[in-house]
Amino acid sequence: MLLEHNVVVKDPLRIGLRFASCYPNLYRSAMSSLGFHIIYDFLNHQEDVYCERVVYPYGKSLETGSPLKDFDVVGFSLQYEQDYPHVLEMLREGGLKVRKEDRSPQDPLVIAGGPCASSNPLPMSQFIDLFLVGDGEVILPQLLEKIAQLDNPHQELDALLDVEGVYIPGNKVKLVQVEDMHDAWRPVKQVYPETDNPDLIPAFGRSFLLEVSRGCARGCRFCMAGCMYRPRREVDLKTLLKTAEEGRKSTGLNKIALIGGAVSDYSQIEELCRELLQREFQVTTPSLRIESISRDLLESLKESGLRTITIAPESTWRLRKLVNKPITDEDIQRTMATAFQMKLNVKLYFLVGLPTETQEDLEDLVDLVGDLKAMAPHPDSLRISVNPFIPKPHTPFQQAEFNLKETKGKVKFLKKHLKNKHFKVETPNKSLVQYILSLGGTELADIIEESSQGRVSLSKWKKLTPHISGSETLPWKDIDVGVSDEFLEKEYEKALKGDLTPWCETFGCYHCGSCP
Repeated sequence: MLLEHNVVVKDPLRIGLRFASCYPNLYRSAMSSLGFHIIYDFLNHQEDVYCERVVYPYGKSLETGSPLKDFDVVGFSLQYEQDYPHVLEMLREGGLKVRKEDRSPQDPLVIAGGPCASSNPLPMSQFIDLFLVGDGEVILPQLLEKIAQLDNPHQELDALLDVEGVYIPGNKVKLVQVEDMHDAWRPVKQVYPETDNPDLIPAFGRSFLLEVSRGCARGCRFCMAGCMYRPRREVDLKTLLKTAEEGRKSTGLNKIALIGGAVSDYSQIEELCRELLQREFQVTTPSLRIESISRDLLESLKESGLRTITIAPESTWRLRKLVNKPITDEDIQRTMATAFQMKLNVKLYFLVGLPTETQEDLEDLVDLVGDLKAMAPHPDSLRISVNPFIPKPHTPFQQAEFNLKETKGKVKFLKKHLKNKHFKVETPNKSLVQYILSLGGTELADIIEESSQGRVSLSKWKKLTPHISGSETLPWKDIDVGVSDEFLEKEYEKALKGDLTPWCETFGCYHCGSCP
């Protein structure tokens, strides 16, 4: 049984526009997504709009049980490429044709936003009428106003190109962001579930989601979000504390989950945690950056009930320089030693298959992990997760290759030598599919549709493996996320030399193109 608190109730017959906010992944993931909460709360604050939620695998809304075909606008949040087939399943379940060309002018307009829609939406362009490139709360007001003015949006799509951040393939677009976090939407009356079903409990449990910042400019060369969402923008401390208090009044929740591109980089993170503790909140957070972890921060988080910290060393020192993550082995060991002294568990994330990685690098990685394992007071204190590296659009490594055979060999080597009670490796076959969906173009429509109806053989996916050379036009060439091609090329050259680009917030501007 599922009981939801703070659900918005409106009469669908008395409002001008019905909007279905769709999350193409399971309920527990949807309700852990602050972006999903923002869209729901923001749109329902518009008097003439009723926003209802639809989550995978269903095609009907949680609020009224209405199928997708009954809405005026159906909006999908594309957080992960692997969710693309889920979008099509939901459209079918909701009574709609999956291909946009097969839908009638009377059908709802199908739109999509989120990181994948902003980076490379081309694989989904046969199914989605238009994409939102950037922050929804900036783009949606003008877009919905424009839609309301048109007799038939399907037949007048080009009129919507006047809205900043709207992308229809074949046109150019610039990513639109909230520039000052004072203007960001902060959902206070967040929907939260009461349930005994573990499959429906959000990832952060019964928590109020508090956004401390957007963006990250650390410059990790493999990180799409860190390249696209620049510069880093913070919410001031007073606003955060006020929002937390208002959130508790509206939800009754005492646990705060801090959300942001790089939460531990927040300039007043220790003070924020201390103030929240004094107000009798519990505090939790996703992964922490080793550079910005202090003992005070760990003590505050432990006092809040945190049991495990998550950090991402990525690889060996040589490859950390390649990806521009200048943390030393000593930095990692010092952080882990502090955590273990405080009786905290540690989860480590590593990448395998980075550009230029050699057998010697893998052997060094095994040695490093062996040293880190030796620090753990008992086998349950340390969890290790390894993921194959996947090149992403708008990063210095966007033209790197993913070699399935080599990756399988490397994963096999690590599995053999990294003996740990809690050790998890992402399947290389799944990583290949993600690589294809990340860097491919419109040619992927058929296989996405086929995979939404059943399992597709790996051999079929392999035939669509992208091979992007320096002279080739990138599928996402018309999407300007701010960071210039020249900067990405320079970063790639520096990576191959093992040269670091220090953090611009302490060193100074590199003219990457993202700041005015």
